[in-house]
Amino acid sequence: MTERDMDVLDFARAISMRKASTPIADAFDMECGQKERRWWSCQREHLTVWCLHYPAGGVRGFAHRPSSSARQMYEHFGRPETLLWLAESLGEEQALLMQLAAQMASCSRADALKLLRAQIPFDRILDLLEKTGM
Repeated sequence: MTERDMDVLDFARAISMRKASTPIADAFDMECGQKERRWWSCQREHLTVWCLHYPAGGVRGFAHRPSSSARQMYEHFGRPETLLWLAESLGEEQALLMQLAAQMASCSRADALKLLRAQIPFDRILDLLEKTGM
């Protein structure tokens, strides 16, 4: 079975016009998000810019093997608050997002990412993108 995927630049275009502010992810970000070295104004900007640089191997000290896979980017992105924003901006169920945010608040960042990806895998992100008309 072939995994569904999307070109990461197409993914960047698809998310670049989503709502910048989402209440559940914003609250989680305020409480548990990255506090230092924030160059972005919102999680939409954070993820969109990261996607744009993904095929070139990263940006400013965050190097990786270049890839055009949005799936690979999603699986390796390191901030749960950003992925929570993504799911919320795409219309994921509020109850699930609130439950995840509460659970992730007491986890390490790595465990929060595992929990989020287990509940909202990349295939779900693709489903939500399709549902909202990319």
